[in-house]
Amino acid sequence: MGWVNVFRVRQLRWALVAMLSCGLLPAWGAINVIAHYSLGEADSGAANNAVVASGTQPTTGATTLPVIGAPQYSNAGAPQPRPSRLSVQFNGSTDGFRAPSVLTTASDNFGIEAWVRASSTAGSSQVVYNGDSSTSGGGIFRNGAYWGFLYGGQTLELTATPSVDLNTWTHLALVVSGGTSTLYKNGVAVHTYAGPPAVPDGAFSIGVGATSNGEFFAGNVDEVRVFTFAAGEFMTSDLLSGLAYTDPVAAPVVAPVAVPVNAPVWLLAMALALFAVGAAAVRSRR
Repeated sequence: MGWVNVFRVRQLRWALVAMLSCGLLPAWGAINVIAHYSLGEADSGAANNAVVASGTQPTTGATTLPVIGAPQYSNAGAPQPRPSRLSVQFNGSTDGFRAPSVLTTASDNFGIEAWVRASSTAGSSQVVYNGDSSTSGGGIFRNGAYWGFLYGGQTLELTATPSVDLNTWTHLALVVSGGTSTLYKNGVAVHTYAGPPAVPDGAFSIGVGATSNGEFFAGNVDEVRVFTFAAGEFMTSDLLSGLAYTDPVAAPVVAPVAVPVNAPVWLLAMALALFAVGAAAVRSRR
């Protein structure tokens, strides 16, 4: 990197510091990510259409989720923007992930989020749940064409109007802050409820009932996170609602310049000079 580029980097650094000190850039709330499941990127051998072998690994956290049934890795949504390179596709009748214990016992100042792509609005299904869906905890739930959240089989809160967009990637988040529960869709609050869930006790699941097989989810799930935060510290900018992955475009193949074997010496020299200039330009950009 030349001295000019170093000078520009320093200028940018000081500009960012000045903007932060003047309040010109937004602040981010401090969340504690307990677990993050990328559902593909951290799993050995994951590839489009491959069956999940035994479970899915966390990119943050320590709890591996054992597999139920035979869900498949998927690049559903390609080539349109999607949350990440891979997700997991569930068939709606036998597939899911479940850990034998909850990931957190927090019942306030916590959040659960996921990217989902529903392929059906039939019946009802659990997307992500932490606790026992009959007695405690809570999670993101689909009831027909409505997104919502379920609290221990006692409370089911749904959006006022149909909110499931079939075969469309949607970011959903359940956030409980100061005792108030809020459902976010694509980073926007769409439903609130004045109450938290009971203290979670049971299991943690994705795409299936938390403690028993049932209420299977049909479609894709990606980028699941469970997090906590200090009272009053949550901000919507903490959510992963802004993800938009697209497959990289392959660089065009440039055919080499053909120089006839019997070309004049001056033509060969010019070709070599042009090559040297191009190489120098590449080095200067590094």
